[in-house]
Amino acid sequence: MNPEDEKKLGLYFPTNRLETLTDGLFAIAMTILVVTIEIPMGPIHTSQLFLQTTGEILPKYVVYFLSFLILAGFWINHHILFLIKKTNLTLTWINVFWLMFITLVPLSTSIIAQFPQYQLSQFIFDLNLLMIGLFSYMIWRYALDHDLIRENAKPYDPYIRRITLFMPAIVFLSICISFLNLKWSLLILFMIPLLFVVAIKVWTWRDLKKLILRTKD
Repeated sequence: MNPEDEKKLGLYFPTNRLETLTDGLFAIAMTILVVTIEIPMGPIHTSQLFLQTTGEILPKYVVYFLSFLILAGFWINHHILFLIKKTNLTLTWINVFWLMFITLVPLSTSIIAQFPQYQLSQFIFDLNLLMIGLFSYMIWRYALDHDLIRENAKPYDPYIRRITLFMPAIVFLSICISFLNLKWSLLILFMIPLLFVVAIKVWTWRDLKKLILRTKD
């Protein structure tokens, strides 16, 4: 069914159930992330052995913190993106596919945590994040093109669009650098949660609060 048919039939829905589903799946994915940290089995009789074991799992903690911060950033970003007055079947399905890649983050995190020495594991992790970023952009672009965005939010379109496109650009850069250095490729991904923080600073809390209050009127 094309968008025109949907518009004629009035196939629109409130966004509350979709937002509830999103919040629930984010909570599950962010909780499961901790399972990716596997503690080596076996007796530890000395402090030296304990320090050695801790050093072995330290990289897994780094990947865990990175994934958790990225998911947190996506959740906050999605809260901003969903200044949407209504949804339809197409937008709902785009959001569902976006959530599918969100729930895959614990798996891709586990892969890179267990096999950090292989470029393929880095690529799987990067590809997961890339798909999340692209679908995030698709959510906003589709909602804007089909008049699903609240009127007071439309002036902020150029700013929101730039934010949603920066993240896939960072991931693409990480993929390219992974061919040269895996550690630097992973470190570059820390720019993603930093981007979310900077974005909020640029779009001041005052403007954000004003926008949210207006959309509730």
